[in-house]
Amino acid sequence: MATPTLSTLHHVTERKLGKLADHRNKFEAKKKEILAKVAAAPDPRSKVEALLDGFEQHGITAKNPELSISNLQRFIHQAKYDPSVSGTLLDDWQSNLKHELNITSVRYEYAALFGKLVIEWIKNPNPAVSASGGKTAASDSDSETSGSFDTVGREEMHEQRYEWESYAFTERKVDQAKIEEYLNEIFGTTLQSKKVTKSPLQILRDSMKHVMDFKSDLDPLKPKNTLHSNDEWTATGTITCFTVDTLKSCIRGVLQSDLLAGPKREALADLENQPAVLKELVDVLNMDLEGLDTWEWDPSPVPLHMRRQLNGKYRVYMDEETHQAILLHFIGKTWAVALKKAFTTFYHSGAWLQSPYRSMTKKARQRHDYFIPSSSNNKHSVRNWRREKYQNDYFMTQLPNSGFEDYRDYAAEDQDERQSGYSKSPLATKQSMLRLVTSELLLNTKVYGEFLVLASDFKWFGPSLPHDTMFAVLRFFGFPDKWLRFFKTFLESPVVFAKDGPGAEAQVRRCGIPMSHALSDVLSEAVLFCLDFAVNKRTQGANIHRFHDDLWFWGQEPTCIQAWDAMQEFSKVMGLQLNEEKTGAALIVADKSKARSLPPSLPSNPIKWGFLNLDVASGRWVIDRAQVDEHIEELRRQLGACRSVMAWVQAWNSYCSRFFSTNFGQPANCFGRQHNDMIIETYEHIQRSLFKDAGTANVTDYLRTMLKERFGTDDTVPDGFFFLPYELGGLGLRNPLINAFATYRKSFRDPGERIDRAFEFEQDEYDHLKERWESGDVTGADSEDDDQFMSFEEFTRYREETSRYLRDAYTNLQECPPEEVVESPPAILTTIRQRNLEDTPYWSWIYSLYGGDLSKRFGGLQLGERDLLPVGLVDVLKSEKVRWEG
Repeated sequence: MATPTLSTLHHVTERKLGKLADHRNKFEAKKKEILAKVAAAPDPRSKVEALLDGFEQHGITAKNPELSISNLQRFIHQAKYDPSVSGTLLDDWQSNLKHELNITSVRYEYAALFGKLVIEWIKNPNPAVSASGGKTAASDSDSETSGSFDTVGREEMHEQRYEWESYAFTERKVDQAKIEEYLNEIFGTTLQSKKVTKSPLQILRDSMKHVMDFKSDLDPLKPKNTLHSNDEWTATGTITCFTVDTLKSCIRGVLQSDLLAGPKREALADLENQPAVLKELVDVLNMDLEGLDTWEWDPSPVPLHMRRQLNGKYRVYMDEETHQAILLHFIGKTWAVALKKAFTTFYHSGAWLQSPYRSMTKKARQRHDYFIPSSSNNKHSVRNWRREKYQNDYFMTQLPNSGFEDYRDYAAEDQDERQSGYSKSPLATKQSMLRLVTSELLLNTKVYGEFLVLASDFKWFGPSLPHDTMFAVLRFFGFPDKWLRFFKTFLESPVVFAKDGPGAEAQVRRCGIPMSHALSDVLSEAVLFCLDFAVNKRTQGANIHRFHDDLWFWGQEPTCIQAWDAMQEFSKVMGLQLNEEKTGAALIVADKSKARSLPPSLPSNPIKWGFLNLDVASGRWVIDRAQVDEHIEELRRQLGACRSVMAWVQAWNSYCSRFFSTNFGQPANCFGRQHNDMIIETYEHIQRSLFKDAGTANVTDYLRTMLKERFGTDDTVPDGFFFLPYELGGLGLRNPLINAFATYRKSFRDPGERIDRAFEFEQDEYDHLKERWESGDVTGADSEDDDQFMSFEEFTRYREETSRYLRDAYTNLQECPPEEVVESPPAILTTIRQRNLEDTPYWSWIYSLYGGDLSKRFGGLQLGERDLLPVGLVDVLKSEKVRWEG
């Protein structure tokens, strides 16, 4: 059943399309009348005059700004008496005026086509999960268009469900005493008690006592039937409560988390526009907060749905009630912010070590300051930048600094990078981490001659995280018992797969965390924080770079071995299993004659990131063409499942423009121009392979054929109609090649040369400093042993701490080359300003690429009459995340 918003927009759209048809019919009648008078006119001047009269009589304006009707009226009056006005000029005027009539006809034609495409989208939605466990309502033609679908699900879906159930419904016992012993050893130096000041761990534990501060005498693990009537929580006055504003933020946060789908999601989106309902809901939710001691999942059991992701994996989502999702989101975000604050305080407490590989000794610092006094004030070093970058962008990045609204879907691979509320979105964090790894590779191989990198994640981390592990960690960090009980109820949810029907038997979750819940992030990040600190301690100051359970560590061989041992120790103690398929290591050696095998204690699988494999021989990332070919077949299947042209476009954009682009790695200075070439060649391969059976090699010809078959259009549909944004009457098809072309000329030919240039700057600076020292311009402290200026080897021994040139090169390599902005004609720039269009290098490229042809056919970039286009409905339809056919 459609929500009020969608239903209203559908009604408005039908009214708009009806009005459009009426306008079009009236115009075509006027046009026919005008052309009939033109045909009957005896000479060229009279024909132009008939056209001008028709324009004036029917209020028709010229779309071409260079064509002035009032001027032509003056000129045609002149032509009546002035023989010097030639017939060629008259023919040209007649042609231009007829073209103006044709432009209006074409605009009406494509506005009508756009409307038909939107209506098709409404009537033929792609299958999506509904609250009842079925699919969303579809048209009567479903049986014809979906006959080839595997309605019972693919074999891999059943296999993954079986494996998910084997984790989620099986209690995994771990030795909690051993976990406590391990944590006491890891945090041992922070446990020392002092008479006055508190240790960092004590401060952390104390901060946990005051999060959503309640009073309760409940035993968190006491059986429910032992509760008494006086066992209740009462607010202390510091409790965070719902307001209309926080409720709206939570609604947006739940929508962003993509927990709910179909009608339930639409209803939640519509709720924000109902102030009376919001006020009532605030009261109910605040009552729920006061009664958290008796909170239960209601209704019970909670339905489960499996949704296919683009990477081929299925994720299991709970289809809980809307107001319950809001309540849990509020609690989860409150705890997430508190935990991030507590962990950040711990990070800055001094307990977190900051002295990684080849740190400058005290004596070396004194000598460096002696010869170069100004260097003591130099904070622009690789080491300082690395430290700040880690704490700002990678330390506990899954948890927010503030706010209820934003949710970080670490596994999302087809979403936009921009996301409010965070300095970086999840995808932006992943991309920056790839650039960071690659820049570290270039720096280490240039400075130390070699580079070693480890990568891993945990096997089925979400479903396999033992409840006992979480509670052991939470107790260690001082979480109050009353909250442990609430978390236990949250985790041990009674669930049932909706697809199994109303008679299916409910089961209780005994392991793992629910998908797409902020509270799940709190519980899992509390556990993984222990891994972060363990690696830091075992390596004496190096940091694991982690995004949720994606684990990266790099540097020199001894430190990497220590980190790997720490990762294995943590996994064993916590009852987790590292994913062998995604666990690998690579050793890159600058001098190939000195190449050697990985140490036997490290994993031997290759390093992968998205569709990229790290080639050890070249030290470059290479796109895995075999993996791309597998996804071409999957893309063909997903596009074939789309039951409307606009849904097809939306799926293309999500798969090609975001998913593929994300997994190829954005062009960056550290990758060089060769990476652009590789992306361009791969996208060419994708299009040719995807459409070869259709007898074409590109997406526009394929869509042109689709429109011809469904709507009877001809082969003259312009390319711009597919690529222009829907605000202008286009389909908004994205071209994923443009970014690679726009950054091509600004990409480095050889990224390694950027560090070589830094070395040359260092040499120049050394020569200059040595010359000044030897000439007596710089006078250090008296010393008989230091008459000779330091050697160049000593000057550069601690480059990561002393060289601003290396720091500049290192940070420059992590930047993306700027996208070139094409030169746009004045008419296009005017349209962008007047229509308030998105003015980015991508859209400037699109407008300039197709603007010339569109101006001739449509009189500009506007393909249809703006007021008659159902833009509002398209906004609503596009807001629903693409649901992949399973």
